[in-house]
Amino acid sequence: MHFSLIKFLNFLKLDLIKQENSLNLIASENYSSLTSIIYSSSYIVNKYTEGYPLNRYYSGCKFFDFIENKTIFESQTLFNSLFSNVQPHSGAQANSAAIQSLINLKDKILSLDLKSGGHLTHGFSKNFSGKCYNIVNYLLDKNNFLSNKNLELIIKNEKPRLLILGYSSYQGIIDWEYLRKLSLKNNFLILSDISHISGLISSGLIFNPINFSDIVTSTTHKTLRGIKGGIILSNNKKYFKKINSSVFPGQQGGCIPNFISGKFFSFKECNNFNFINYTKQILINSKIMLKTFIFRGYNSILNFTNNHMFLISLKKITNSIYFEKYLEKIGILVNKNFLPNDDSSSINPSGFRIGLSCLTTRKFKNDDVELVANYICDVIEKKINFVKINVRILCKIFPIYK
Repeated sequence: MHFSLIKFLNFLKLDLIKQENSLNLIASENYSSLTSIIYSSSYIVNKYTEGYPLNRYYSGCKFFDFIENKTIFESQTLFNSLFSNVQPHSGAQANSAAIQSLINLKDKILSLDLKSGGHLTHGFSKNFSGKCYNIVNYLLDKNNFLSNKNLELIIKNEKPRLLILGYSSYQGIIDWEYLRKLSLKNNFLILSDISHISGLISSGLIFNPINFSDIVTSTTHKTLRGIKGGIILSNNKKYFKKINSSVFPGQQGGCIPNFISGKFFSFKECNNFNFINYTKQILINSKIMLKTFIFRGYNSILNFTNNHMFLISLKKITNSIYFEKYLEKIGILVNKNFLPNDDSSSINPSGFRIGLSCLTTRKFKNDDVELVANYICDVIEKKINFVKINVRILCKIFPIYK
């Protein structure tokens, strides 16, 4: 038993060492601050907190009520929202509760196809969303843009009850204002999942859809740089009570109190000029890295990016699953990813997704990210003599937590 405990603790230590010695370009990941990690690991984990402030199903929650109310306030301030539920354990549960608040089972949802950049919880056939609702997918146009005209045509033909906006691998922009006008004209609702871009939205770098959506959902750990979890926001008073009841008891029992505490510090840390400067650098880094790939002759679905991520095509170049695993051995983490209209399998899709949040958290700037992009291109082109050593040097120069 003692040996097993030592071995377990050693795995935790080894993973931190791996994080420190890897350049992480996975768009859905980031490094939580030490403050939010500490307070998400606190003794308040001992308390069971079913219900909401001043309306709990267990006694002894008066101090946690204060913590949850402060966390709600910080998230509302950050996103300029009238309502916030900070209890969802994840973005998936936030989306499930949000959809449940807006429509009934078997109602029609219009959402972006998974291969075009949508998300599992937006209507994938094997996910709860695909099993419980009538899903109609829309695609990017032939130039890989989200076309308002195409959407308008599908809406007229399909008459959905709900339109889901916000994506997991799309580097363009969304015209929320236009689509809101369209929703009022055609009597459908809008759910905006801003999980990937919420940090950029909170800094004012990307349009905030809170006033043009019925409900907004997000994770708290991507560009927000917080601990893992979900949140639900809204300025539509019609749905405030529905959201709360859909989260509890609709989706989950008690919230995780130590994670609510961690979310408070995450939101607090986002609400300052340092975080705004950080998110500005994410955008700069993302644009520079994409330009470097294009300069080296590689194709993206678009020749620009408006957020922290972009897709690079490996069609007729290399095997994506081999490429992902080989890069990891060298010390660079990316994730293989579908391209629009991809005819490859999910195990071995035709592209890979790049995100700049983690490198920016490590204080990488313009020339540094250009260097990393060139290292990745060198690996693709099998010019790998000193890449592994150079990656390790960069990791030492830009530590995560030291």
